[in-house]
Amino acid sequence: MEKKSHAIIASVVLSILVWLSVSMNNQYSVTVRIPFKVSDIPAGLSLANPIPRHVSVRIRGTGWQVASSYLSTTASVNFDASALTRKRVILTSRDLSYSMDIGSAAQVLNIDPDSVMVSLDSTITRKVPIFARVDVQPREGFMVVGAPRVTPDSVTITGARRLLREIETWETQPREFKRVINTISATIPLSDTLPGIVQVAAREARVRVDVEQVADNTYHDVPIRIEGNADSANVLLLPPAVDITVRGGINEMANVTADSFKVTVNYRRIHRSGNVFFRPTVEAPAQLQVISLTPDSIECIIRK
Repeated sequence: MEKKSHAIIASVVLSILVWLSVSMNNQYSVTVRIPFKVSDIPAGLSLANPIPRHVSVRIRGTGWQVASSYLSTTASVNFDASALTRKRVILTSRDLSYSMDIGSAAQVLNIDPDSVMVSLDSTITRKVPIFARVDVQPREGFMVVGAPRVTPDSVTITGARRLLREIETWETQPREFKRVINTISATIPLSDTLPGIVQVAAREARVRVDVEQVADNTYHDVPIRIEGNADSANVLLLPPAVDITVRGGINEMANVTADSFKVTVNYRRIHRSGNVFFRPTVEAPAQLQVISLTPDSIECIIRK
């Protein structure tokens, strides 16, 4: 019985090997995705335009050749830029084929994209601010106080002059924080939107976003100032002061006094319009929201 089982197994294995041998010698057409690289860029120059990281290649060959291309770890299109005589060149499908190693003797039928532009420009280095792409959603009754603080606040980038002069900031990767009740401090990786094109000196930044409990407070008898008139004695304001109700973070509010506000009316505007009642202009600390002004308009009387 044991000999019979061994014979059956051997027969099955032999059948599989015969089938595999026949199948792998048949012709197949498949598409493989291989890396695209630009190497040996002349000193002092950098790529000035994004290039595809991969190209799709339609190949035809035996099963063995196709499998070899799929399994190859060296298959690539590697364009040698050292001999470039121009700073801008368009590589056709023929150029790409000459620079291609697909890891086997399979026939190349088609390349997508069928052309690639390679543009070079002088290499420069500059420092740009880091922009934190954070979406902080406080829980009800809490609020974000101020703008995110980033450490370091800037990063050095290196690349082609034409490309870098259009970059004003460098972003972090996006992060979202929900139902927040405390200050957030997180290390966030910097984005890598131009890999192989722009070199970024840092990989991450520390981002702090202050979140505080919301508080409302009213500051009484804030005096009104008259602007635009050398002699304000001939202007009577009724009343001469207002109450200001503001909303902000509870910790931020602790450092605010009535002197933190500037309430003004413009004499020239009063004189030109001839109106009697005006809403004064209020300048409040940046982190506070003015909710109401009492009274919301004042009477301005110009003495003759």
